[in-house]
Amino acid sequence: MSFGDILRQQITLNTRQTLSSQELHEMVAQQCRQNRDAVIASGQVPQFYTTTVDGRRGAAEETARLMGGTIIYQFSSLAQAANWALAECKKRSPVASGNFRASWVLLVNGVVWPDLDDIPTDAEVWITNLTPYARKVEVGGMQIRVPPGIVEAVRQSVQRRFVGISAAKQFKPLGSGTRDHRGNPVPYILKRAGVASGLSYDKKSKSWGRKHAAYASPRLDRQAGEQMLYPTLILTQKRQ
Repeated sequence: MSFGDILRQQITLNTRQTLSSQELHEMVAQQCRQNRDAVIASGQVPQFYTTTVDGRRGAAEETARLMGGTIIYQFSSLAQAANWALAECKKRSPVASGNFRASWVLLVNGVVWPDLDDIPTDAEVWITNLTPYARKVEVGGMQIRVPPGIVEAVRQSVQRRFVGISAAKQFKPLGSGTRDHRGNPVPYILKRAGVASGLSYDKKSKSWGRKHAAYASPRLDRQAGEQMLYPTLILTQKRQ
């Protein structure tokens, strides 16, 4: 017997004993939530989901029609992976003033997303850091207290941990109108040519060295007046 059949039987048995329309709505809603929470607790589905009631996304279960109504919970591995990845980026961040750790953001289809539980399963999720030195931290262009390559390390972890999620790293331009935790405008516009620092981090010894002397980058996208490209973790849900 399917999960849906069991739920319908339970609701039918309960509603026969109730006369009030309001009580019926509340009973149906509570039964749906209990079954939802039970399947989450069992580990069969992720803890992140969206609710659609009679075709209305985000509506309360109590508003479902009693005759022919539908309550759909769509469980999202993408939301679960995105929340974990964002927390992991913060966890791996260097902490001095706290600005870098506080400047991680999550975007859904290019828009800063406030409700991390309510991420559409067909979305493209970006996780990036808005500070002007985010690129230097990622590529090892400045000495910090933790290993560089935070985005890449989290990308690899996501690939191992979430088999249904595709994770990629790219250096992306960001739209205007956003600011980092200190209030610096985004995107950051390079004041001079980017510098190839020559710095190198040795994972075995956990120390910094230098491969070559620093020099101004000849790359066209690293010249004065160009906007910085931000190291970005890109997450999508794999198609079944």
